[in-house]
Amino acid sequence: MYVLGVDVGGSKTACFVSDEKGNILAKGFGGPGNHQVCGIDAAKKSMETAVLEGLDGAGLSKKDITNALFGISGADGPEDFRILKPAVKEIMGDAVFHIVNDTWLGLRAGTKDNVGVVSICGTGAGHAGRNRAGQELALRNLYFETGNLGGGGDLYRKALHFAFRSQEGTWEKTRLEEVMPSIFDVCTMDEVCEILNQGKITKEQKYRIPIAVFSLAKEGDAVSGSLISQMGYEEGKYAAAVLKRLHMCEEAVPAVLIGSLFQTKEPLLVDAYLSSLRETAPGAYAVIPDVPPVMGAVALALDFVRGRMK
Repeated sequence: MYVLGVDVGGSKTACFVSDEKGNILAKGFGGPGNHQVCGIDAAKKSMETAVLEGLDGAGLSKKDITNALFGISGADGPEDFRILKPAVKEIMGDAVFHIVNDTWLGLRAGTKDNVGVVSICGTGAGHAGRNRAGQELALRNLYFETGNLGGGGDLYRKALHFAFRSQEGTWEKTRLEEVMPSIFDVCTMDEVCEILNQGKITKEQKYRIPIAVFSLAKEGDAVSGSLISQMGYEEGKYAAAVLKRLHMCEEAVPAVLIGSLFQTKEPLLVDAYLSSLRETAPGAYAVIPDVPPVMGAVALALDFVRGRMK
């Protein structure tokens, strides 16, 4: 028996091929796969590239696959699944497959029994949970206007906000004011402002700003440190809401932390998250997996085959 675990993210796609014991036989990789961002054609190409590379590396074909689990960033609502199912069907042919939101990969990667709460803090943020009765809950995890907050996308905007306020004297001084021009390859904050006004900020610049925030926080910049701890506190509130709605607040429950920002294990972020979460769920404890989320896709694929998931 062979299964595929596929993690389809906003920046890259990974496919791991596994036998029935969870041994990884081969890996395949592709480009961005969030159809909400790159479009369904590009997403399909990324998924297909990763799947075919993985199968080729294992010396297998699609007909050898008992189950394939696709954890897809952007698989948020009924309309998303309506778009994604035909695309995955074209890739997998007659092979059995399941599609879930990629949030669930993190929970499975960080737990043995797939029970707990999972919080993502990477480019964006998201939260979901599953209790021992099998009840699942995922927050909308979409964007600010629908109640979502956190992640690098939120952090870079706030960092820019306070860099400009520092420069104009409407807030306390922060070294963010000093580093922003270099990130944009200019000399002044006025030039940074012009770039933003023209909508010319690049993905690389958006990526570099959160890195600068974490670096400055380690060097003692108070505003940068406050931005990180505030984000941790907010993410803890989201996780607490998940546990409360799943009636898990009295349990010793794992909070699985995934995403590039949580992977830093920065105490300002993780400690603030736990402090906030424990106001509602005193027994909660953090788990930062030492395996990538795609391993959660492999485990879920095997769970479906073994009847542990429906």
